[in-house]
Amino acid sequence: MNLAYYKRLQRKEFIKNIIFIIFILLFATISTYYIYNKFVDTRDEILRSESLSVSFHDENGNRFSITKFNPVSDNVGLSSKAYKFTIKNNTNTNVKYVIKIAEDTDYFIKDGCGLENKIPLNFIKTGIHKKNEISTIYNLDDLNNNELVIDTIEPKEEIEYTIRFWISADSLMMDNNLHYHGLIQVEEY
Repeated sequence: MNLAYYKRLQRKEFIKNIIFIIFILLFATISTYYIYNKFVDTRDEILRSESLSVSFHDENGNRFSITKFNPVSDNVGLSSKAYKFTIKNNTNTNVKYVIKIAEDTDYFIKDGCGLENKIPLNFIKTGIHKKNEISTIYNLDDLNNNELVIDTIEPKEEIEYTIRFWISADSLMMDNNLHYHGLIQVEEY
């Protein structure tokens, strides 16, 4: 009888341990989920209006920098660092929007590099695309009013964009101290 008693006692302890382990794993999973969502929710929301909200998925928000004058081909440029953002229509009507690239003069001043060390716009290329579409490539100096994309978003729709920046392979070799600081801006049109 003592052997049967010890087996039941072992089985009880085993079941208690399994329940405890499941509880710990469940607690860890739920905690990780809430912590992750807390950080995702703190993404830089640059524009929030009655009709549009824009969330940038990069830690720098809508800011980007090119810190090395390293000319590359378009194929290499399209695989460079990606800046992703999502535009969401909060209304029940179509909303027209524009995506612009602007110079971040505040960051030039903050960085202490001065505007004289800026990479000329005709050397900077950008590729932008909506999720699951092919990239469109532009030279920054070819943009009309710094406008990269003018489009319309359907009611309650979300569109994710990816944008990349690089130095054109056709660029002349210049001082390696040149760089560029810019802003990705999304506005209602």
